Amino acid sequence: MHNNPLVSVIIVNWNGRRFLENCLGSLSKVIYKNTEIFFVDNASKDDSVAFVKKNYPNIKIIKNSKNLGYAGGHERAFRKASGELILLLSTDTIVEKNLLAELVEAVYSEENIGAVMPKLLMYPRKNLIDSIGSFFLPSGILYHMGRDKDQSKPQYNKSMEIFSGKGACLLFKKDVLKKTGLFDKDYFAYFEETDLCHRIWLSGNKIIYWPGTSVCHIGGGASKQMVAAFILFHSYKNILCTYIKNLSPKYLIRILPITLIIYQFGFFAYLFVGKFSIAWAFQKSIIWNVRNLPATLKKRRFVQNKIRTVSDDYFLPRVTRHVSLRYYYYLFTGEGLSKYYD
Repeated sequence: MHNNPLVSVIIVNWNGRRFLENCLGSLSKVIYKNTEIFFVDNASKDDSVAFVKKNYPNIKIIKNSKNLGYAGGHERAFRKASGELILLLSTDTIVEKNLLAELVEAVYSEENIGAVMPKLLMYPRKNLIDSIGSFFLPSGILYHMGRDKDQSKPQYNKSMEIFSGKGACLLFKKDVLKKTGLFDKDYFAYFEETDLCHRIWLSGNKIIYWPGTSVCHIGGGASKQMVAAFILFHSYKNILCTYIKNLSPKYLIRILPITLIIYQFGFFAYLFVGKFSIAWAFQKSIIWNVRNLPATLKKRRFVQNKIRTVSDDYFLPRVTRHVSLRYYYYLFTGEGLSKYYD
């Protein structure tokens, strides 16, 4: 049983001033009070820092002289955090009063839970699910259960093991993060939380979804300011890098070729419709991984020798789903994909 542990809340911001009133305002009302809050600003051009200083003087501000990305921004606060638990929270969220009370209870409900995520809801359509976590597919692509579905349905209101939580709101045990490390700073943005969750599974701990509390996720706080091709490049390159680092030879040989084939389908599909920058993002992501393979293999040796304590067969089948080929068509076109989710 836990004893009211300190929770270090880390919020990384980049030009997110318009979200801060809702985010920090809701956070200030949580009933669990044993917290410290870090606000990491990635060289914003708006008045985010001034707003926090004026309205929330107890929040610890870390100003970066340049944009260190999602991974680098969190790393700076993690080094200063004193909490037994670490909550990562996006600026474009609105939390419930019981958020920390529920998540703290959940993370200690079993000894080997490394991280827990709440129900993420759409905003302003709060009846719909944004995320309850991601599952693994045999292709290496993720399956986002419940996306755009009615959040009141029974299947979305029971705790379950998930492959990966969404970085908008995740609570971790700090001791687990000390073993696995936090985010890979070469990722800059996107898929870094999945890479981290994968390492947590490898460490013998697990990730769970906890429906006892929810967070409204407005979405696109930083990504709306970025070009689609830039986002997709980082997503695709990080997927490949994650699996090269983390998968056992048995699963890597099985999954990596399928992922690369899907990338080629994506490349030709976007080429066909004239979206050349997005098409090039697929090939660019492969080129990046080839160029950086020596560094990735060095990271792989560390993951496999220092972090891994269980086999992929121990956990991957438990957090794997299976879909039809049509899923990938809708995934890349974005047409009506939600009807293929559970």
